[in-house]
Amino acid sequence: MLRCSFALIAILAGCATTGDDDLETDTDEIVSANQYYWIDAAHGLGPATLTVANGYKVTWPDGHFGKTGNVTALVVPADCNFECTDNLLGLQGASLVRGSFSGTKFVIAAGFTTITADRGSYSVYRVTGAPTCAMDPCPTGLKAQKLDTTAQPTAFTSVDFSHAADPNYVLEPVRGDAQAASEAGLLVSGKIVSHVFRADRVFRLETPKPACDPQLTAEAHAYTGSAPSLHLSRTVAAAERWIDPDQDPEDMHTAWLVRTAETPSLVTFTSGVNDLWAEKFTVAKSTCAVTTIAEH
Repeated sequence: MLRCSFALIAILAGCATTGDDDLETDTDEIVSANQYYWIDAAHGLGPATLTVANGYKVTWPDGHFGKTGNVTALVVPADCNFECTDNLLGLQGASLVRGSFSGTKFVIAAGFTTITADRGSYSVYRVTGAPTCAMDPCPTGLKAQKLDTTAQPTAFTSVDFSHAADPNYVLEPVRGDAQAASEAGLLVSGKIVSHVFRADRVFRLETPKPACDPQLTAEAHAYTGSAPSLHLSRTVAAAERWIDPDQDPEDMHTAWLVRTAETPSLVTFTSGVNDLWAEKFTVAKSTCAVTTIAEH
């Protein structure tokens, strides 16, 4: 029988707004169900060794109480193919899973990985945004919840990906913004300094894959092939001023895309070329249907 008691856990604001965030917590216990664990070792879907995220402790299926324990098997979502076998369980990156024990097995509800196996030096948080956003930059109302705690989340203004270990997010931080606006949220390690979350490690969702990804749908719709690439920006003002350093200034043709508004059911995007916007359109979150609402 699993013990499911909570202990008092340090308030998030006290950890994340000071100097280096403390990864380890020696005395706190979390509830065992639907929480986050590192995969330390895995033999396919067979035996695996897990460690509770952020240094907390839990009662394991064999009855011992601690940070690390063993399970006899991993159970993955039915639609998880190479995302699980190659990415999540291949352990090329740092693999983090959310789930719960079922007897001696661990049932994975969601799995995340980083680009490298190094877990970094900071605790991991789930960043989410407000369900609505009236104007760019979106999302707004950002909050960070330290994984496996019941502390109140901490509000902040933006995520700084400039020093993240994953170069994809350094070059295109909008991808991280899109994750924060998604149902899964953005899993990221780091700390909050002066109301800005400084990202260290960024986690990509491997499973379950959402049926609709509004960001990718918008990118496919906005890119026509006449420009070398599609520039993703956080604001229309910044996009209109952006200059591609790889293009000839005499023959500049830059296409760009900005997430400009959001409701619980729709995401609004604005796309443009050079210093002018060209189209405003929405993407339905449930179906990824694209609807043009204005053209320039």
